[in-house]
Amino acid sequence: MRRSVIGERRSKSVPLRAPDPNMPGEIVLLLCLIPMAAAGTTAPSLSAGPIVFARNLFRALNEDSPRGNMVVSPAAARSALTLVFMGAGGKSANELRSTLMLGAAGKKDIAKQHAEFWSRECTCSERGAALRLITRLYVSSDLPLRPDFNLKAVEFFNAQADALNYSDADASTRQVNRWLELQTFYTVRNLLTPASFSPESSVLLVNSIYFRAKWAKRFSMDRTGAGDFWINPAQRMELLMMRQVGEFRFADSKKLKASILHLPFEDSDISMMLVVPHAVDGLPELEQKLALLDLNEVATKGLLHEVDVVMPQFKIECDIDLKVPMQKMGISRIFSPGQADLSGLFAKKSPQLISEARQKLYLQVNESGCETDPDTPARAAAFVQNPDRKLFMANRPFVFAIRNNRTVYFVGRFLKP
Repeated sequence: MRRSVIGERRSKSVPLRAPDPNMPGEIVLLLCLIPMAAAGTTAPSLSAGPIVFARNLFRALNEDSPRGNMVVSPAAARSALTLVFMGAGGKSANELRSTLMLGAAGKKDIAKQHAEFWSRECTCSERGAALRLITRLYVSSDLPLRPDFNLKAVEFFNAQADALNYSDADASTRQVNRWLELQTFYTVRNLLTPASFSPESSVLLVNSIYFRAKWAKRFSMDRTGAGDFWINPAQRMELLMMRQVGEFRFADSKKLKASILHLPFEDSDISMMLVVPHAVDGLPELEQKLALLDLNEVATKGLLHEVDVVMPQFKIECDIDLKVPMQKMGISRIFSPGQADLSGLFAKKSPQLISEARQKLYLQVNESGCETDPDTPARAAAFVQNPDRKLFMANRPFVFAIRNNRTVYFVGRFLKP
């Protein structure tokens, strides 16, 4: 068997067990994390595809999702759907190719590009950002997969196919949840329930990103204290607010009516970008404006300034049904009976389709960075007066993104605890 080229660096591929006999069914696509091309526009370059896909996904979610805290991983969603593209044919493959902005290359070249991209992005070290892409395909023992699909999944997506006895839903649920907990260092728990293994379901695709990173300049816990967070102009609540003064990229945008701050992570080109509206109730208008811009365009705004940063500790856990935004973005056939073509995954003319696509994320932000628990940050330095110092006050609902100029790992909004 060929060696997988992505996932955690220096990791080895796991032996693949092909599923058995014959029986049609549906596919359940499950995306889970730890933790944008619009119609009628000029096609972006291939390198811009992940950024534009992120914008389109965030926009589609904002059109329908209830108002509340939200986080999604465009990078993980695009990776998992690229794997589905490898098994799709005909018009189903065309929809995926177009919406994911995969270009005109053949499937093998696209798979190689995916593997090369993630082999550069995925790291696991004590310093810098730890980023780990994890994928596994669970197949009902009643449904045979094409062997060539399994080989591609292992080599180019660090994925493997395991057969599960779906008739024993409790045991299958424990097996998947336990595996994912171990792979994500217990940051993602209880992904599935026995209801996930219904008689109509045959395949689950579990895709996860583990992300851990320390701020390049950490907040001192000595400076964290209670402060007002305005949920709306008439309602506020007391939250733990972190504070530090340092040199950061900062912009005050009249176009967006918002302040923009970039907080870099240690030994990495990944950073967290926060966009805070000027008005306490300005988030809906800000999100409408961001829907017309890709995050790289927003990120170019800002110069290095000394900034007094005040922002809350926060954590978000989010479970998103990706079928609705995907259908809005142009991917519908793989979810539709009689239209789905997954002939590269199963036998030709098989009736399988994607019956469910979910992404569950967990993100925690504290004085150390995106860490499960804060460590001991550097001692707080005394403030020195500077009349040119900027103030960045994230004391109202805001948008955030964890990104570099190649892709968007997380994008979301924080409204209240």
